[in-house]
Amino acid sequence: MKYFQIKTRDDISRVATFFKQDENRHDSVSAAVRNILQQVKDRGDAACVALTAKFDGVELNPEKQEISADEWNEAAASVDAGLRAALEAATKNIGIFHRQQKQASWEINRDGVILGQRVLSIEQVGVYIPGGRAKYPSTVLMTAIPAKIAGVEEIIMVSPPDRQSGTIDALLLLAAKLAGVDRIFKCGGAQAVAALAYGTKTMPAVDKIVGPGNAWVAEAKRQLFGTVGIDLIAGPSEVAILVDEHTVSEWVVRDLFAQMEHDPLARCLVVSLDESKAQDIIQLTESELKNAARSEILQQAWQSGACVCFAKKPAHALEIINHFAPEHLQIMTANPRAILPRIKHAGAIFLGQYSPVPMGDYIAGPNHTLPTMSTSRFASALGVYDFVRHQDIIEYTKESWQREAEFVDRLARAEQLPNHALAALARLKQ
Repeated sequence: MKYFQIKTRDDISRVATFFKQDENRHDSVSAAVRNILQQVKDRGDAACVALTAKFDGVELNPEKQEISADEWNEAAASVDAGLRAALEAATKNIGIFHRQQKQASWEINRDGVILGQRVLSIEQVGVYIPGGRAKYPSTVLMTAIPAKIAGVEEIIMVSPPDRQSGTIDALLLLAAKLAGVDRIFKCGGAQAVAALAYGTKTMPAVDKIVGPGNAWVAEAKRQLFGTVGIDLIAGPSEVAILVDEHTVSEWVVRDLFAQMEHDPLARCLVVSLDESKAQDIIQLTESELKNAARSEILQQAWQSGACVCFAKKPAHALEIINHFAPEHLQIMTANPRAILPRIKHAGAIFLGQYSPVPMGDYIAGPNHTLPTMSTSRFASALGVYDFVRHQDIIEYTKESWQREAEFVDRLARAEQLPNHALAALARLKQ
């Protein structure tokens, strides 16, 4: 953990340096992923099942990669009633929020020129859901529900099978059913991303792949971009929390732990407008670390990726936060709405004392698939708009063409493209 007192612009630069992204390519991961992609491209299902056996310890026949309807229904029905109710509530809330993002096709008439835009859904989408030790039914909902609302024709979900059961967890299967997923395959890692991109005998190729994963999954998406669309390259989870003398320190500590338990590489920033509050948060965090759940992960994240700052000037505090451009931003000051207009860069913003990030992760409705590593400067949360395409429509009448063709002639010749000019004027001969 690093502590900074922010008094000058140079101090702000020191915080930025602390959080500077490591830009070194992991050549070993990159090369290994490239090899996996080639195997799947060349050998299809045979490569997928071999790699599943190698990395996940599960032996599958190619035709057994897909979850059957009976297996799916039986597993979904086995989920505890309380968990089912929670997933159903989350499904409802996520749907309410994302239906507000739907876009409609439109047309206008500009003096005889008909212009418009068609909004069309992507036809097939692949949803990657991490597996192994962790289960993320919330991510199934967050990725598949916006796709369904957008009108995607077929949603294919992939997830690595459990080593013990050889299948996918029942909670994930129930979430998939609630979210409208069409087909599910027991396949994970870079090989699953490759199979979705290239297609195999049993697994269809998709137009876009969304969903988080480890470094291998992220690298596979990076290498396959262009062959297939992707949502974003996700980094470790991160949070920034702005506090003042009114903020409850214990709540800040719990909110930090909620992010740090994701990953030892999680990035956490606390910016305090009160010096004693900053010190109180540091002391309370360090006193709670050893006895907290998932303590080992928390301690690694606190030591390597956490930073606490005291900024006496609110302008300095906001500059730090906007430069960090966090995935999650919690504004836990006395009047968070007054600060909101000054926030330029953040994936999702949580206002007030009673809006911890986990409320957004699970139940509030907005998407928890968010830009990380300062990419909120140009990227947004996953949404319905990620699952549609826009086609522009242009239609001239004879009269409107006659009125504007000479402008095309002048501009095309100015760009030394005479055939553009001739094409625009050719209809004069008729």
